[in-house]
Amino acid sequence: MPSSSAPAPHTGESAGGNGGAAIPKNERLLAAALLLAALALRCFYIFRFRYDSDEPQHLHTTWGWTQHLLQYRDFFDNHTPLFHLLFSPLVAALGERADILDFMRFAIVPLWFVCLWCVWKIACALFSPRAGLWAAVIIALLPWWFFPALEYRTDNLWTPLWLGALTVLVTGRMSCWRGFAGGVLLGLCFCASMKTTVLFGASAIAALAASQLVARGFSLRETGRSLRAAWPVVAGALLAPAALCAFFAAQGAWKEFFYGVIQHNILPGVDAKNHPAWLRLIFPLALPFLGFAATRIARRVPERALAGRRVFVFLVAGLYYAALYSFWTLLTRQDFLPFYPVVAILAAPLLAWLAETRWHPLPVLAGIGAFEIALILSGRPPWIDGTVREREILRDTLRLTRPGDYVMDFKGECVFRRRAFFYVTEPLTYVRLQKGLIADTVAADIVGKKALVALNQDRWYPKKAAAFMSENFLPVGHLRVAGKVLAKEPVGAGAPVAFQVAVPALYALWDSGPPVTGTLDGTPYTGPRDIAAGPHEFRPAENHPRLAIIWQRALEAGFTPEVKQPKWEYFR
Repeated sequence: MPSSSAPAPHTGESAGGNGGAAIPKNERLLAAALLLAALALRCFYIFRFRYDSDEPQHLHTTWGWTQHLLQYRDFFDNHTPLFHLLFSPLVAALGERADILDFMRFAIVPLWFVCLWCVWKIACALFSPRAGLWAAVIIALLPWWFFPALEYRTDNLWTPLWLGALTVLVTGRMSCWRGFAGGVLLGLCFCASMKTTVLFGASAIAALAASQLVARGFSLRETGRSLRAAWPVVAGALLAPAALCAFFAAQGAWKEFFYGVIQHNILPGVDAKNHPAWLRLIFPLALPFLGFAATRIARRVPERALAGRRVFVFLVAGLYYAALYSFWTLLTRQDFLPFYPVVAILAAPLLAWLAETRWHPLPVLAGIGAFEIALILSGRPPWIDGTVREREILRDTLRLTRPGDYVMDFKGECVFRRRAFFYVTEPLTYVRLQKGLIADTVAADIVGKKALVALNQDRWYPKKAAAFMSENFLPVGHLRVAGKVLAKEPVGAGAPVAFQVAVPALYALWDSGPPVTGTLDGTPYTGPRDIAAGPHEFRPAENHPRLAIIWQRALEAGFTPEVKQPKWEYFR
Protein backbone atom coordinates (compact mmCIF):
# COMPACT_ATOMS: atom_id res chain seq x y z
CA MET A 1 0.00 0.00 0.00
CA PRO A 2 1.85 3.05 -1.19
CA SER A 3 2.18 5.55 1.60
CA SER A 4 1.79 9.26 1.20
CA SER A 5 1.45 12.26 3.40
CA ALA A 6 -0.70 13.90 0.72
CA PRO A 7 -4.39 14.36 1.41
CA ALA A 8 -6.83 11.75 0.25
CA PRO A 9 -7.51 12.05 -3.45
CA HIS A 10 -10.61 13.74 -4.79
CA THR A 11 -12.79 10.90 -6.02
CA GLY A 12 -13.94 12.88 -8.98
CA GLU A 13 -10.49 13.07 -10.56
CA SER A 14 -11.16 11.83 -14.04
CA ALA A 15 -9.41 9.26 -16.10
CA GLY A 16 -12.51 8.07 -17.73
CA GLY A 17 -15.78 8.89 -16.16
CA ASN A 18 -17.79 11.99 -15.58
CA GLY A 19 -15.56 13.33 -12.84
CA GLY A 20 -17.49 14.68 -9.93
CA ALA A 21 -20.65 15.35 -12.00
CA ALA A 22 -23.84 13.64 -10.91
CA ILE A 23 -24.77 10.50 -12.80
CA PRO A 24 -27.97 11.06 -14.83
CA LYS A 25 -31.07 9.51 -13.30
CA ASN A 26 -31.83 7.31 -16.32
CA GLU A 27 -28.32 5.87 -16.16
CA ARG A 28 -28.69 5.12 -12.45
CA LEU A 29 -32.05 3.48 -13.09
CA LEU A 30 -30.57 1.32 -15.86
CA ALA A 31 -27.69 0.28 -13.64
CA ALA A 32 -30.13 -0.53 -10.82
CA ALA A 33 -32.21 -2.64 -13.22
CA LEU A 34 -29.13 -4.58 -14.32
CA LEU A 35 -28.07 -5.16 -10.71
CA LEU A 36 -31.57 -6.40 -9.87
CA ALA A 37 -31.38 -8.67 -12.92
CA ALA A 38 -28.07 -10.02 -11.60
CA LEU A 39 -29.68 -10.72 -8.22
CA ALA A 40 -32.69 -12.39 -9.84
CA LEU A 41 -30.44 -14.57 -12.01
CA ARG A 42 -28.35 -15.46 -9.00
CA CYS A 43 -31.41 -16.56 -7.02
CA PHE A 44 -32.68 -18.55 -10.03
CA TYR A 45 -29.38 -20.32 -10.65
CA ILE A 46 -29.05 -21.26 -6.99
CA PHE A 47 -31.64 -23.93 -7.83
CA ARG A 48 -30.35 -24.78 -11.33
CA PHE A 49 -26.58 -24.42 -11.58
CA ARG A 50 -24.89 -27.77 -11.03
CA TYR A 51 -23.24 -28.33 -7.69
CA ASP A 52 -19.45 -28.36 -7.77
CA SER A 53 -17.81 -31.30 -5.98
CA ASP A 54 -16.24 -28.83 -3.54
CA GLU A 55 -19.63 -27.70 -2.24
CA PRO A 56 -20.61 -30.93 -0.45
CA GLN A 57 -17.02 -31.18 0.81
CA HIS A 58 -17.29 -27.75 2.46
CA LEU A 59 -20.76 -28.58 3.74
CA HIS A 60 -19.56 -31.90 5.18
CA THR A 61 -16.72 -30.07 6.93
CA THR A 62 -19.16 -27.47 8.28
CA TRP A 63 -21.43 -30.30 9.50
CA GLY A 64 -18.45 -31.88 11.26
CA TRP A 65 -18.17 -28.84 13.53
CA THR A 66 -21.86 -29.18 14.44
CA GLN A 67 -21.09 -32.74 15.63
CA HIS A 68 -18.38 -31.45 18.00
CA LEU A 69 -15.68 -33.00 15.82
CA LEU A 70 -12.34 -31.26 15.38
CA GLN A 71 -11.40 -30.51 11.81
CA TYR A 72 -8.14 -32.17 10.64
CA ARG A 73 -7.95 -34.45 13.70
CA ASP A 74 -11.34 -36.17 13.71
CA PHE A 75 -12.02 -35.82 10.00
CA PHE A 76 -9.81 -34.69 7.14
CA ASP A 77 -9.97 -31.41 5.28
CA ASN A 78 -7.37 -29.43 3.35
CA HIS A 79 -8.81 -25.91 3.73
CA THR A 80 -8.46 -23.35 6.46
CA PRO A 81 -11.49 -23.46 8.82
CA LEU A 82 -12.93 -19.93 9.11
CA PHE A 83 -15.62 -20.47 6.48
CA HIS A 84 -16.81 -23.73 8.03
CA LEU A 85 -16.87 -22.30 11.54
CA LEU A 86 -18.82 -19.25 10.40
CA PHE A 87 -21.62 -21.26 8.79
CA SER A 88 -21.81 -24.14 11.29
CA PRO A 89 -24.63 -22.53 13.36
CA LEU A 90 -26.81 -22.30 10.25
CA VAL A 91 -26.14 -25.95 9.34
CA ALA A 92 -26.99 -26.99 12.89
CA ALA A 93 -30.25 -25.02 12.71
CA LEU A 94 -31.27 -26.46 9.33
CA GLY A 95 -30.61 -30.07 10.31
CA GLU A 96 -30.32 -33.05 7.97
CA ARG A 97 -32.22 -32.30 4.77
CA ALA A 98 -31.66 -33.14 1.11
CA ASP A 99 -32.03 -29.54 -0.11
CA ILE A 100 -29.61 -28.00 2.40
CA LEU A 101 -27.16 -26.83 -0.28
CA ASP A 102 -29.82 -24.48 -1.65
CA PHE A 103 -30.07 -22.79 1.73
CA MET A 104 -26.30 -22.59 2.04
CA ARG A 105 -26.04 -20.97 -1.39
CA PHE A 106 -28.58 -18.38 -0.27
CA ALA A 107 -26.44 -17.77 2.80
CA ILE A 108 -23.64 -16.65 0.43
CA VAL A 109 -25.78 -13.84 -1.03
CA PRO A 110 -24.85 -11.28 1.68
CA LEU A 111 -21.18 -11.90 0.89
CA TRP A 112 -21.97 -11.22 -2.77
CA PHE A 113 -23.43 -7.84 -1.78
CA VAL A 114 -20.24 -7.09 0.16
CA CYS A 115 -18.18 -7.78 -2.97
CA LEU A 116 -20.31 -5.45 -5.09
CA TRP A 117 -20.13 -2.71 -2.46
CA CYS A 118 -16.33 -3.00 -2.27
CA VAL A 119 -15.98 -2.88 -6.05
CA TRP A 120 -18.18 0.23 -6.18
CA LYS A 121 -16.32 1.89 -3.31
CA ILE A 122 -12.84 1.25 -4.74
CA ALA A 123 -13.75 2.36 -8.27
CA CYS A 124 -15.40 5.53 -6.92
CA ALA A 125 -12.31 6.38 -4.88
CA LEU A 126 -9.80 5.67 -7.64
CA PHE A 127 -11.75 7.00 -10.62
CA SER A 128 -15.31 8.37 -10.42
CA PRO A 129 -18.85 7.59 -9.24
CA ARG A 130 -19.79 6.51 -12.75
CA ALA A 131 -16.83 4.11 -12.84
CA GLY A 132 -17.96 2.72 -9.47
CA LEU A 133 -21.48 2.10 -10.72
CA TRP A 134 -20.35 0.52 -13.97
CA ALA A 135 -17.75 -1.65 -12.22
CA ALA A 136 -20.44 -3.05 -9.93
CA VAL A 137 -22.68 -3.85 -12.91
CA ILE A 138 -19.86 -5.45 -14.89
CA ILE A 139 -18.73 -7.76 -12.10
CA ALA A 140 -22.27 -8.66 -11.00
CA LEU A 141 -23.02 -10.13 -14.44
CA LEU A 142 -19.56 -11.32 -15.54
CA PRO A 143 -20.12 -15.06 -16.24
CA TRP A 144 -16.64 -16.17 -15.19
CA TRP A 145 -17.26 -14.59 -11.78
CA PHE A 146 -21.05 -15.01 -11.58
CA PHE A 147 -21.15 -18.81 -11.41
CA PRO A 148 -18.27 -19.55 -9.00
CA ALA A 149 -19.49 -16.68 -6.80
CA LEU A 150 -22.87 -18.33 -6.16
CA GLU A 151 -21.42 -21.62 -4.89
CA TYR A 152 -21.10 -22.67 -1.28
CA ARG A 153 -17.32 -22.58 -1.04
CA THR A 154 -14.67 -21.04 1.17
CA ASP A 155 -13.48 -18.84 -1.72
CA ASN A 156 -16.71 -16.86 -1.42
CA LEU A 157 -15.73 -15.74 2.05
CA TRP A 158 -12.12 -15.24 1.01
CA THR A 159 -13.04 -12.89 -1.87
CA PRO A 160 -15.10 -10.33 0.12
CA LEU A 161 -12.50 -10.37 2.89
CA TRP A 162 -9.80 -9.58 0.33
CA LEU A 163 -11.89 -6.90 -1.36
CA GLY A 164 -12.67 -5.49 2.08
CA ALA A 165 -8.95 -5.27 2.86
CA LEU A 166 -8.33 -3.59 -0.49
CA THR A 167 -11.16 -1.13 0.18
CA VAL A 168 -9.73 -0.16 3.56
CA LEU A 169 -6.22 0.28 2.20
CA VAL A 170 -6.90 2.33 -0.95
CA THR A 171 -9.96 4.49 -0.27
CA GLY A 172 -8.43 6.98 2.13
CA ARG A 173 -5.27 8.44 3.58
CA MET A 174 -2.98 5.76 4.96
CA SER A 175 -2.59 5.76 8.74
CA CYS A 176 -1.49 3.25 11.32
CA TRP A 177 -5.07 2.38 12.20
CA ARG A 178 -6.15 2.09 8.57
CA GLY A 179 -3.16 -0.13 7.83
CA PHE A 180 -3.87 -2.24 10.92
CA ALA A 181 -7.54 -2.68 9.97
CA GLY A 182 -6.57 -3.69 6.44
CA GLY A 183 -4.04 -6.11 7.88
CA VAL A 184 -6.66 -7.72 10.14
CA LEU A 185 -8.83 -8.38 7.09
CA LEU A 186 -5.82 -9.84 5.27
CA GLY A 187 -5.21 -12.10 8.27
CA LEU A 188 -8.81 -13.29 8.08
CA CYS A 189 -8.16 -14.01 4.40
CA PHE A 190 -5.43 -16.43 5.49
CA CYS A 191 -7.96 -18.11 7.78
CA ALA A 192 -10.32 -18.53 4.81
CA SER A 193 -7.84 -19.69 2.14
CA MET A 194 -4.13 -20.35 1.93
CA LYS A 195 -4.19 -18.90 -1.58
CA THR A 196 -3.85 -15.64 0.34
CA THR A 197 -0.10 -16.34 0.31
CA VAL A 198 -0.11 -15.50 -3.41
CA LEU A 199 -2.31 -12.43 -2.88
CA PHE A 200 -0.18 -11.21 0.02
CA GLY A 201 3.04 -11.65 -1.94
CA ALA A 202 1.56 -9.82 -4.94
CA SER A 203 0.36 -7.02 -2.65
CA ALA A 204 3.77 -6.59 -1.02
CA ILE A 205 5.55 -6.35 -4.37
CA ALA A 206 2.86 -4.04 -5.75
CA ALA A 207 3.05 -1.69 -2.76
CA LEU A 208 6.83 -1.37 -2.96
CA ALA A 209 6.80 -0.91 -6.74
CA ALA A 210 4.00 1.68 -6.57
CA SER A 211 5.87 3.80 -4.02
CA GLN A 212 8.97 3.85 -6.23
CA LEU A 213 7.06 4.60 -9.43
CA VAL A 214 5.26 7.60 -7.98
CA ALA A 215 8.62 8.82 -6.66
CA ARG A 216 9.78 8.89 -10.32
CA GLY A 217 12.77 6.67 -9.59
CA PHE A 218 14.38 4.58 -6.87
CA SER A 219 14.37 6.40 -3.55
CA LEU A 220 15.68 5.07 -0.25
CA ARG A 221 13.54 7.62 1.53
CA GLU A 222 10.40 6.36 -0.23
CA THR A 223 11.40 2.77 0.52
CA GLY A 224 11.77 3.59 4.19
CA ARG A 225 8.42 5.35 4.24
CA SER A 226 6.77 2.31 2.61
CA LEU A 227 8.30 -0.04 5.16
CA ARG A 228 7.14 2.15 8.04
CA ALA A 229 3.64 2.18 6.59
CA ALA A 230 3.71 -1.60 6.17
CA TRP A 231 4.34 -2.65 9.76
CA PRO A 232 0.75 -2.00 11.00
CA VAL A 233 -0.52 -4.05 8.05
CA VAL A 234 1.79 -6.94 8.89
CA ALA A 235 0.93 -6.71 12.59
CA GLY A 236 -2.78 -6.82 11.84
CA ALA A 237 -2.34 -9.68 9.39
CA LEU A 238 -0.65 -11.85 12.03
CA LEU A 239 -3.47 -11.67 14.59
CA ALA A 240 -6.08 -14.06 13.17
CA PRO A 241 -3.63 -16.72 11.86
CA ALA A 242 -1.79 -16.68 15.19
CA ALA A 243 -5.05 -17.17 17.08
CA LEU A 244 -6.02 -20.02 14.76
CA CYS A 245 -2.69 -21.78 15.20
CA ALA A 246 -2.88 -21.32 18.97
CA PHE A 247 -6.36 -22.85 19.07
CA PHE A 248 -5.36 -26.04 17.27
CA ALA A 249 -2.14 -26.30 19.26
CA ALA A 250 -4.18 -26.01 22.48
CA GLN A 251 -6.42 -28.83 21.21
CA GLY A 252 -3.38 -31.03 20.65
CA ALA A 253 -4.02 -31.02 16.90
CA TRP A 254 -1.20 -28.79 15.63
CA LYS A 255 0.42 -31.58 13.60
CA GLU A 256 -2.88 -32.52 11.94
CA PHE A 257 -3.73 -28.86 11.30
CA PHE A 258 -0.35 -28.19 9.69
CA TYR A 259 -0.61 -31.28 7.49
CA GLY A 260 -4.17 -30.57 6.32
CA VAL A 261 -3.70 -26.87 5.60
CA ILE A 262 -0.15 -26.79 4.25
CA GLN A 263 1.70 -30.06 3.82
CA HIS A 264 -1.05 -31.99 2.02
CA ASN A 265 -1.50 -29.19 -0.51
CA ILE A 266 2.18 -28.92 -1.43
CA LEU A 267 2.64 -31.56 -4.09
CA PRO A 268 4.68 -30.53 -7.16
CA GLY A 269 3.49 -31.96 -10.45
CA VAL A 270 0.02 -32.86 -9.20
CA ASP A 271 -1.51 -31.37 -12.36
CA ALA A 272 1.45 -31.60 -14.73
CA LYS A 273 -0.79 -32.23 -17.74
CA ASN A 274 -2.64 -28.92 -17.36
CA HIS A 275 0.24 -27.06 -15.73
CA PRO A 276 3.43 -27.77 -17.72
CA ALA A 277 6.78 -26.51 -16.44
CA TRP A 278 7.03 -23.74 -19.04
CA LEU A 279 4.15 -21.89 -17.32
CA ARG A 280 6.63 -20.93 -14.58
CA LEU A 281 8.08 -18.46 -17.09
CA ILE A 282 4.86 -16.43 -17.14
CA PHE A 283 5.67 -14.49 -13.98
CA PRO A 284 9.16 -13.26 -14.99
CA LEU A 285 8.02 -12.61 -18.56
CA ALA A 286 5.04 -10.58 -17.34
CA LEU A 287 7.11 -8.31 -15.09
CA PRO A 288 8.46 -5.91 -17.77
CA PHE A 289 5.01 -5.50 -19.35
CA LEU A 290 3.39 -4.87 -15.97
CA GLY A 291 6.19 -2.44 -15.11
CA PHE A 292 5.75 -0.53 -18.37
CA ALA A 293 1.98 -0.24 -17.91
CA ALA A 294 2.33 0.76 -14.26
CA THR A 295 4.82 3.47 -15.21
CA ARG A 296 2.38 4.90 -17.75
CA ILE A 297 -0.37 4.92 -15.12
CA ALA A 298 1.87 6.70 -12.61
CA ARG A 299 2.89 9.40 -15.10
CA ARG A 300 -0.66 10.15 -16.26
CA VAL A 301 -1.93 11.04 -12.79
CA PRO A 302 -0.50 14.22 -11.23
CA GLU A 303 -1.61 13.48 -7.66
CA ARG A 304 0.97 11.17 -6.08
CA ALA A 305 -1.42 9.56 -3.60
CA LEU A 306 -3.99 8.76 -6.28
CA ALA A 307 -1.32 7.60 -8.73
CA GLY A 308 0.15 5.27 -6.12
CA ARG A 309 -3.20 3.70 -5.33
CA ARG A 310 -4.07 3.14 -8.98
CA VAL A 311 -0.68 1.61 -9.67
CA PHE A 312 -0.99 -0.57 -6.58
CA VAL A 313 -4.41 -1.94 -7.57
CA PHE A 314 -3.28 -2.55 -11.16
CA LEU A 315 -0.12 -4.36 -10.08
CA VAL A 316 -1.91 -6.48 -7.49
CA ALA A 317 -4.21 -7.83 -10.19
CA GLY A 318 -1.46 -8.38 -12.75
CA LEU A 319 1.04 -9.93 -10.34
CA TYR A 320 -1.56 -12.21 -8.77
CA TYR A 321 -2.70 -13.48 -12.17
CA ALA A 322 0.86 -14.14 -13.35
CA ALA A 323 1.86 -15.74 -10.04
CA LEU A 324 -1.10 -18.11 -10.12
CA TYR A 325 -0.11 -19.48 -13.50
CA SER A 326 3.54 -19.71 -12.56
CA PHE A 327 3.47 -21.05 -9.01
CA TRP A 328 0.03 -22.48 -8.17
CA THR A 329 0.18 -25.96 -9.64
CA LEU A 330 -3.50 -26.96 -9.28
CA LEU A 331 -5.41 -24.16 -10.97
CA THR A 332 -9.19 -23.95 -10.62
CA ARG A 333 -11.72 -21.35 -11.73
CA GLN A 334 -12.37 -20.24 -8.13
CA ASP A 335 -8.72 -19.20 -7.78
CA PHE A 336 -9.56 -16.18 -9.95
CA LEU A 337 -12.49 -14.94 -7.85
CA PRO A 338 -10.43 -12.07 -6.32
CA PHE A 339 -8.97 -11.20 -9.73
CA TYR A 340 -12.07 -10.43 -11.79
CA PRO A 341 -13.45 -7.70 -9.46
CA VAL A 342 -10.19 -5.76 -9.81
CA VAL A 343 -10.38 -6.18 -13.59
CA ALA A 344 -13.89 -4.71 -13.47
CA ILE A 345 -12.60 -1.77 -11.39
CA LEU A 346 -9.88 -1.08 -13.95
CA ALA A 347 -12.06 -1.64 -17.03
CA ALA A 348 -15.06 0.45 -15.93
CA PRO A 349 -13.43 3.92 -16.27
CA LEU A 350 -12.06 3.04 -19.70
CA LEU A 351 -15.49 1.91 -20.89
CA ALA A 352 -17.10 5.00 -19.37
CA TRP A 353 -14.59 7.24 -21.13
CA LEU A 354 -15.24 5.54 -24.46
CA ALA A 355 -18.97 5.93 -23.90
CA GLU A 356 -18.61 9.63 -23.14
CA THR A 357 -16.28 10.44 -26.01
CA ARG A 358 -17.63 8.21 -28.80
CA TRP A 359 -21.12 7.00 -27.88
CA HIS A 360 -23.89 7.76 -25.45
CA PRO A 361 -23.35 6.05 -22.06
CA LEU A 362 -26.83 4.49 -21.84
CA PRO A 363 -26.63 2.16 -24.87
CA VAL A 364 -23.07 1.18 -23.93
CA LEU A 365 -24.08 0.23 -20.39
CA ALA A 366 -27.20 -1.55 -21.66
CA GLY A 367 -25.13 -3.38 -24.27
CA ILE A 368 -22.60 -4.56 -21.70
CA GLY A 369 -25.34 -5.83 -19.41
CA ALA A 370 -27.28 -7.53 -22.21
CA PHE A 371 -24.14 -9.18 -23.55
CA GLU A 372 -23.18 -10.55 -20.14
CA ILE A 373 -26.72 -11.82 -19.47
CA ALA A 374 -26.68 -13.55 -22.87
CA LEU A 375 -23.39 -15.22 -21.96
CA ILE A 376 -24.82 -16.42 -18.66
CA LEU A 377 -27.98 -17.85 -20.23
CA SER A 378 -26.19 -19.46 -23.17
CA GLY A 379 -23.36 -20.84 -21.02
CA ARG A 380 -25.75 -22.50 -18.55
CA PRO A 381 -29.16 -23.00 -20.23
CA PRO A 382 -31.84 -22.25 -17.63
CA TRP A 383 -33.98 -25.27 -18.57
CA ILE A 384 -31.24 -27.66 -17.43
CA ASP A 385 -31.37 -28.51 -13.72
CA GLY A 386 -27.84 -29.44 -12.68
CA THR A 387 -28.67 -29.83 -8.99
CA VAL A 388 -30.74 -33.03 -9.17
CA ARG A 389 -27.92 -35.50 -8.67
CA GLU A 390 -26.63 -34.08 -5.39
CA ARG A 391 -30.14 -33.78 -3.97
CA GLU A 392 -30.80 -37.42 -4.86
CA ILE A 393 -27.55 -38.51 -3.24
CA LEU A 394 -28.48 -36.73 -0.02
CA ARG A 395 -32.06 -37.99 -0.13
CA ASP A 396 -30.93 -41.60 -0.61
CA THR A 397 -28.22 -41.27 2.02
CA LEU A 398 -30.77 -40.13 4.59
CA ARG A 399 -33.08 -43.02 3.61
CA LEU A 400 -30.33 -45.62 3.87
CA THR A 401 -28.28 -44.52 6.85
CA ARG A 402 -28.71 -43.43 10.42
CA PRO A 403 -26.71 -40.99 12.55
CA GLY A 404 -23.41 -42.57 13.46
CA ASP A 405 -23.19 -44.72 10.32
CA TYR A 406 -20.11 -44.47 8.12
CA VAL A 407 -20.16 -44.23 4.33
CA MET A 408 -17.55 -44.24 1.58
CA ASP A 409 -17.58 -41.23 -0.73
CA PHE A 410 -15.00 -38.97 -2.38
CA LYS A 411 -15.11 -35.65 -0.58
CA GLY A 412 -18.22 -35.66 1.59
CA GLU A 413 -20.98 -36.01 -1.00
CA CYS A 414 -23.12 -37.79 1.61
CA VAL A 415 -22.60 -34.71 3.85
CA PHE A 416 -24.24 -35.91 7.08
CA ARG A 417 -22.26 -39.13 7.48
CA ARG A 418 -18.58 -39.60 8.20
CA ARG A 419 -16.30 -41.13 5.58
CA ALA A 420 -14.77 -44.54 6.36
CA PHE A 421 -11.46 -43.61 4.71
CA PHE A 422 -9.88 -40.66 6.51
CA TYR A 423 -8.69 -38.62 3.53
CA VAL A 424 -10.81 -36.87 0.91
CA THR A 425 -10.22 -38.58 -2.41
CA GLU A 426 -9.52 -35.86 -4.99
CA PRO A 427 -6.51 -35.03 -7.21
CA LEU A 428 -4.01 -34.32 -4.42
CA THR A 429 -4.91 -37.46 -2.46
CA TYR A 430 -5.16 -39.55 -5.62
CA VAL A 431 -1.60 -38.66 -6.64
CA ARG A 432 -0.37 -39.27 -3.09
CA LEU A 433 -2.00 -42.69 -3.15
CA GLN A 434 -0.38 -43.48 -6.49
CA LYS A 435 3.04 -42.45 -5.16
CA GLY A 436 2.61 -44.44 -1.95
CA LEU A 437 2.64 -41.30 0.21
CA ILE A 438 -0.75 -42.32 1.62
CA ALA A 439 -1.65 -45.95 2.26
CA ASP A 440 -4.71 -47.35 0.52
CA THR A 441 -6.66 -48.65 3.53
CA VAL A 442 -10.10 -48.12 1.99
CA ALA A 443 -11.14 -51.78 2.03
CA ALA A 444 -9.97 -52.31 5.62
CA ASP A 445 -11.67 -49.08 6.73
CA ILE A 446 -14.96 -50.07 5.09
CA VAL A 447 -14.92 -53.40 6.91
CA GLY A 448 -13.65 -51.99 10.20
CA LYS A 449 -16.18 -49.15 10.34
CA LYS A 450 -19.02 -51.15 8.82
CA ALA A 451 -19.57 -48.69 6.00
CA LEU A 452 -22.39 -50.28 4.01
CA VAL A 453 -23.07 -47.35 1.64
CA ALA A 454 -20.69 -45.97 -0.99
CA LEU A 455 -20.84 -43.37 -3.75
CA ASN A 456 -21.45 -45.13 -7.06
CA GLN A 457 -18.60 -43.51 -8.98
CA ASP A 458 -15.00 -44.62 -9.17
CA ARG A 459 -13.30 -41.47 -10.49
CA TRP A 460 -11.07 -40.84 -7.46
CA TYR A 461 -11.19 -44.20 -5.71
CA PRO A 462 -7.83 -46.01 -5.64
CA LYS A 463 -7.81 -49.01 -7.99
CA LYS A 464 -7.76 -51.58 -5.20
CA ALA A 465 -10.56 -49.81 -3.39
CA ALA A 466 -12.67 -49.62 -6.56
CA ALA A 467 -12.08 -53.33 -7.22
CA PHE A 468 -13.09 -54.19 -3.64
CA MET A 469 -16.32 -52.20 -3.88
CA SER A 470 -17.08 -53.61 -7.34
CA GLU A 471 -16.92 -57.07 -5.80
CA ASN A 472 -18.77 -56.35 -2.57
CA PHE A 473 -21.26 -53.54 -3.30
CA LEU A 474 -24.24 -53.32 -5.65
CA PRO A 475 -25.46 -50.12 -7.39
CA VAL A 476 -28.79 -48.63 -6.30
CA GLY A 477 -28.75 -45.45 -8.36
CA HIS A 478 -26.18 -42.84 -7.32
CA LEU A 479 -25.12 -44.99 -4.37
CA ARG A 480 -23.92 -48.53 -3.79
CA VAL A 481 -24.88 -50.74 -0.87
CA ALA A 482 -23.24 -53.84 0.54
CA GLY A 483 -24.12 -56.87 -1.56
CA LYS A 484 -22.95 -58.95 -4.49
CA VAL A 485 -24.19 -60.95 -7.43
CA LEU A 486 -24.22 -64.67 -6.67
CA ALA A 487 -25.42 -65.81 -10.07
CA LYS A 488 -26.23 -63.83 -13.21
CA GLU A 489 -27.45 -66.94 -15.03
CA PRO A 490 -30.41 -69.18 -14.08
CA VAL A 491 -29.82 -71.42 -11.05
CA GLY A 492 -31.62 -74.73 -10.61
CA ALA A 493 -33.25 -75.89 -7.41
CA GLY A 494 -30.75 -77.53 -5.08
CA ALA A 495 -27.71 -76.37 -7.06
CA PRO A 496 -24.91 -75.20 -4.72
CA VAL A 497 -23.95 -71.53 -5.03
CA ALA A 498 -20.65 -70.73 -3.31
CA PHE A 499 -19.75 -67.11 -2.45
CA GLN A 500 -17.50 -65.00 -0.27
CA VAL A 501 -18.58 -62.14 2.01
CA ALA A 502 -16.07 -59.43 2.89
CA VAL A 503 -18.33 -56.94 4.66
CA PRO A 504 -20.37 -58.59 7.43
CA ALA A 505 -23.94 -57.29 7.69
CA LEU A 506 -27.61 -58.23 7.79
CA TYR A 507 -28.19 -59.51 4.26
CA ALA A 508 -31.18 -60.77 2.32
CA LEU A 509 -31.02 -63.17 -0.60
CA TRP A 510 -32.71 -61.49 -3.53
CA ASP A 511 -34.28 -62.31 -6.85
CA SER A 512 -36.54 -60.11 -8.94
CA GLY A 513 -39.37 -62.63 -8.48
CA PRO A 514 -40.83 -64.37 -5.41
CA PRO A 515 -38.97 -64.44 -2.06
CA VAL A 516 -35.89 -66.65 -2.08
CA THR A 517 -35.88 -69.78 0.09
CA GLY A 518 -33.45 -72.66 0.52
CA THR A 519 -30.55 -73.55 2.79
CA LEU A 520 -27.71 -71.19 3.72
CA ASP A 521 -24.62 -72.87 5.13
CA GLY A 522 -26.66 -76.00 5.81
CA THR A 523 -29.51 -74.34 7.72
CA PRO A 524 -32.91 -73.29 6.33
CA TYR A 525 -33.04 -69.77 4.96
CA THR A 526 -36.38 -68.08 5.51
CA GLY A 527 -35.42 -64.38 5.70
CA PRO A 528 -32.66 -61.84 6.27
CA ARG A 529 -29.70 -63.10 8.22
CA ASP A 530 -26.48 -61.71 9.70
CA ILE A 531 -23.80 -63.10 7.43
CA ALA A 532 -20.22 -63.06 8.70
CA ALA A 533 -17.14 -62.46 6.60
CA GLY A 534 -15.80 -65.56 4.89
CA PRO A 535 -16.98 -68.37 2.55
CA HIS A 536 -20.64 -69.40 2.37
CA GLU A 537 -22.88 -71.71 0.34
CA PHE A 538 -26.53 -71.37 -0.62
CA ARG A 539 -28.81 -74.04 -2.15
CA PRO A 540 -32.07 -72.59 -3.50
CA ALA A 541 -35.32 -74.45 -3.00
CA GLU A 542 -36.61 -73.33 -6.40
CA ASN A 543 -35.26 -72.30 -9.78
CA HIS A 544 -34.14 -68.65 -10.01
CA PRO A 545 -33.15 -66.59 -13.09
CA ARG A 546 -30.54 -64.76 -10.98
CA LEU A 547 -29.41 -64.47 -7.38
CA ALA A 548 -27.82 -61.79 -5.24
CA ILE A 549 -27.36 -60.85 -1.63
CA ILE A 550 -28.04 -57.27 -0.57
CA TRP A 551 -28.01 -55.30 2.63
CA GLN A 552 -31.46 -55.75 4.16
CA ARG A 553 -31.95 -52.07 5.02
CA ALA A 554 -31.71 -51.16 1.32
CA LEU A 555 -34.58 -53.53 0.50
CA GLU A 556 -36.62 -52.14 3.40
CA ALA A 557 -36.08 -48.62 2.03
CA GLY A 558 -37.42 -49.68 -1.37
CA PHE A 559 -34.17 -49.88 -3.34
CA THR A 560 -33.68 -52.41 -6.13
CA PRO A 561 -30.12 -53.47 -6.95
CA GLU A 562 -28.67 -53.46 -10.44
CA VAL A 563 -27.64 -57.10 -11.00
CA LYS A 564 -27.38 -57.56 -14.76
CA GLN A 565 -24.74 -54.87 -15.33
CA PRO A 566 -23.52 -53.51 -11.96
CA LYS A 567 -21.27 -50.85 -13.46
CA TRP A 568 -20.02 -47.62 -11.95
CA GLU A 569 -22.08 -44.55 -12.67
CA TYR A 570 -20.54 -42.12 -15.14
CA PHE A 571 -18.91 -39.12 -13.48
CA ARG A 572 -20.49 -35.90 -14.74
